[in-house]
Amino acid sequence: MTRMTKITRFDEELLTRARQFLAAADAHEDSRAVLQQYGFSDEERARGHDLVGKTERSFEWERAGKAWNFLSPTPERRVAEARHWYKDARRRHVRACLRAAEGSSSVGEALGHVRRALSVRAYLGHRADLARDLERARGSRPADAPPPKDTTLVELAGWYERWRLLAQRVFRARADLMAPYGLTPGKAPPRLRGKLAQIRFGERAAGGAGPVADEDELVD
Repeated sequence: MTRMTKITRFDEELLTRARQFLAAADAHEDSRAVLQQYGFSDEERARGHDLVGKTERSFEWERAGKAWNFLSPTPERRVAEARHWYKDARRRHVRACLRAAEGSSSVGEALGHVRRALSVRAYLGHRADLARDLERARGSRPADAPPPKDTTLVELAGWYERWRLLAQRVFRARADLMAPYGLTPGKAPPRLRGKLAQIRFGERAAGGAGPVADEDELVD
C-alpha cells in the first residue's frame, strides 16, 4: 500500500460537475452543436469521459488503500519518493499536534496533544507505512493501476474549466441551456469581461484557436 492522499470535498465536487457537464453534452444535441462551433469537438468530449473514468478509478484505488502514487520511473527514485512521504507524514503529524496544543483551552489538554506528537504508536505506524511503500517502490507498477489521484484531478480540472468558461459565455442568460450543464446565468468571469474577450470569447475562454464571434452570434 502506497501513501494515501485525502479525497476532499472539492475533489468530489469537481468530479460531479464534470460528470454533469458531459451528461448534458451527451443528451442535448442542439446545445452541443453550438459548443462544437467553438472547439468542443467529439474528441474533446471523449477526452472528458476518459478523464472522468480515470479519476473515478483513482478514487476507488485510493479508498482501497492500493493507489500507485509513485511518479518516478525507476525503483531508486521511487524509494526516494517513499522516504519523502515518510518524512512529510511525520512532519505533518507533529505540526498538527502542536497547532492543536496551541489552541488548547487548558494545560492538560495541551500536554495531551504534545504527547500525541511524540507518540510511539504513531511513529511505529508511520514506519510501517514506510516499509510497505519501500517494498512496492522496488517492484513494478501494477498493469491496471490508474494514474495517481492528483494527476487525474489536475487534468480533469483543466478540461472542465476550459469548457465551462466557454459554455458560460456562449449561453449567457439562457438558463434553459445552462441548467443541464450545471451552470447558472450571471456575469461572465472577470477575465472574460474585456472587449477582446467579448469579441473573441471562444479563443479566450477555451484556451484554443476557436472561431471569432461577434456579439450577435452569441446564443440569445
